[in-house]
Amino acid sequence: MLSEGIMTLASLASIFVVGSIGYSRGTVDGSGLISGILVGSIFALAGGYSAVIMLLTFFLLGSIFTKYRYSYKEEIGAAEPRGGARGWRSVFSNLLFPSLALLLYQISDDRTYLLAFLSSLSCSLADTLASELGPLDGRGARMITDLRRVPHGTSGAISILGTISSLLGSFIIPLEALLFSMVDLTALLLASTLGFLSSVVDSLLGATLQARFICDGLVIEDPSSCQGRAIHLSGIPWIDNHSVNLISTGFGFLMALILGECVL
Repeated sequence: MLSEGIMTLASLASIFVVGSIGYSRGTVDGSGLISGILVGSIFALAGGYSAVIMLLTFFLLGSIFTKYRYSYKEEIGAAEPRGGARGWRSVFSNLLFPSLALLLYQISDDRTYLLAFLSSLSCSLADTLASELGPLDGRGARMITDLRRVPHGTSGAISILGTISSLLGSFIIPLEALLFSMVDLTALLLASTLGFLSSVVDSLLGATLQARFICDGLVIEDPSSCQGRAIHLSGIPWIDNHSVNLISTGFGFLMALILGECVL
């Protein structure tokens, strides 16, 4: 019991330290730091050190590749806003369903919730890697719905590099779970597949439902960034990138619950 308590304290301390370093490096803002520590506490208390390592993997890889060639991505309009600093909405949209799955797994000991945790967190990492590495593909990007050429950074756009990054990234979290003896190979493959498919759903939602606006003759996705009046162009006005992330991770969560009953 003592060693378990020490591990929990060490996990909580690591979340605070890594989050603080992220704040100092500009990968999260103040709201992102606070909400990240709160979510990290849920991971530590409900999932233990193994869940915390998976969370830190998601955070560190996302931070590294967000900053990687940031100036170039900013130049082509495909960079994360505000210097790459993510706030509470990013934390909420990416980690709500993984946190919920962990809590439900802790309460019920139902392994389908463990699968839902891995699938939804895998989706978040896969989508992040696709978003940050895809714009570096010199072959350009195409809209997922009709494959027409579009600029990098367009919601719903896919590229070869981004798709490969998403596919490979979808295996990272489930592979860690396998190394921690939390799941078997079958569950790893299912969680990875659902994570990748959920990131594809993210692109489909970005292409069809995510709102776009016209500001000073330019197409934008965030109307608050417009100095004048933003005119609604397409999509559902209240669905933004955070909403799309939340829905896609929710898709991975739900599909894991449905398929997990048949597999686990």
